[in-house]
Amino acid sequence: DLRAPATVPLRTGFEYALIVLTGAVAVHGQPLRPGRLGYLGEGRDELRVEAREPARAILLGGKPFEEPILMWWNFVGRTREEIDAAHASWAARDDRFGRVDSALPRIPVAAPPYWQRGGERR
Repeated sequence: DLRAPATVPLRTGFEYALIVLTGAVAVHGQPLRPGRLGYLGEGRDELRVEAREPARAILLGGKPFEEPILMWWNFVGRTREEIDAAHASWAARDDRFGRVDSALPRIPVAAPPYWQRGGERR
């Protein structure tokens, strides 16, 4: 919970992102709206955040991946094969993703866009 300006110490070798859940927040003077992810990258030793009203946010951080990553839909992987495996697991309702209790219907996943090129998985 944020209620006033704050400075949070960071590890310079980590990359960070801040997700605002509620309220109005500024990160290093730049506004960040709820539902948006503010990427902070590596090399920072502190995070300056100001709450213009009571706010709630999540700070994520860790060592950067050494290789490029792919992101598609809710899946993150290092290769298309990893994305394909996650896609298949979600479609099969694999326990890998845990149970989602909700009154809303389950979100179906469409095919990754690269499947459309030539109609095959690459």
